[in-house]
Amino acid sequence: MTIFNKLIEMIIKEIGDKASQLDGNDLISLIIDRASSLITSNEVEIIDSINNDNKQFVERNYIRWQSGFYKLEMLRQISLEAGMEFQKQFLKYPQFVSDSLLGVLMRHHANACRITGEIIVLLKNGYADGALARWRTLFEIFITCLVIKKYGKEAAEDYIRHGIVKSVEGMEEYQKTALEMNLEPYNEKELDAAIKLKNLITNGEEYYQWAKKYAGVSKLEKLRELVGMSKWSHNYKLASKHVHADYSDMKSLFAMSEAKNDLLLAGPSNSGLVEPASMTAVTFNQITATFLTTYLENKNNSLDYSTSLIYLGILDKYAEAVGVEFLSCEADSTP
Repeated sequence: MTIFNKLIEMIIKEIGDKASQLDGNDLISLIIDRASSLITSNEVEIIDSINNDNKQFVERNYIRWQSGFYKLEMLRQISLEAGMEFQKQFLKYPQFVSDSLLGVLMRHHANACRITGEIIVLLKNGYADGALARWRTLFEIFITCLVIKKYGKEAAEDYIRHGIVKSVEGMEEYQKTALEMNLEPYNEKELDAAIKLKNLITNGEEYYQWAKKYAGVSKLEKLRELVGMSKWSHNYKLASKHVHADYSDMKSLFAMSEAKNDLLLAGPSNSGLVEPASMTAVTFNQITATFLTTYLENKNNSLDYSTSLIYLGILDKYAEAVGVEFLSCEADSTP
């Protein structure tokens, strides 16, 4: 029996014969008020106990996958520093300070560093399938970076414009429900100016697709095919499976991969970390490589790529080692 069931039963016993003197709604209201008061007065003790149990789980989970986490966290740290060094390199040259292609790829690399950090937190806390869902975002970033890099600076500029359009569309959607949601709406002057900017960018088109102008397609699966990444289609579909409210068996969760019984998983598990960790390492490394080699094919540019290439060589080794270590951890221990 749970804590709260016991609490409600205790309150009902306290009320005793008085319950017959109350109608149903009054009785329920009395129980709710009394239970809420008791829960509030004991919430520190209850939540501290829950947090302590969770802390012990996280420690056991980390011990099981420790060598894998070392590799993945080191990969992220090296990649972060590699990005910072490359930024220092290109900012030395005035022609690259406001370069749209470098700017977009740099921001996506920063996003990838942050998302990889989120994935590591989810994995450490036993949420393999949540980590896989965040990998999906990493993969979308990777495909976007490849397409933008393929078509160059002009595509990067259109991508930035697309971001502005999406921001204005967000403002319009906010405005529709602001009053209903007790939020302060935009003033009409501010909103009108934003809509005019959107219309200027889109030429009045209802759907503005930045990639279609260059690639002839705009959907991710088509862009994925365009840049030679179709082999990841199954992984992407797998990562999308638990993002939406579609029906699926609990046994299909990575976190349930070592379960001996059919259970309803409502919390963390120390199973199923191999796939999300190794997929994260590969895709994150690919995003880093895409950024660090910007304009490398242009032999006339003045950037020195020697440091970046050293970083990439080290990162390749770590990206491969992540999968190896997580597999080893899984084989050498039991859940």
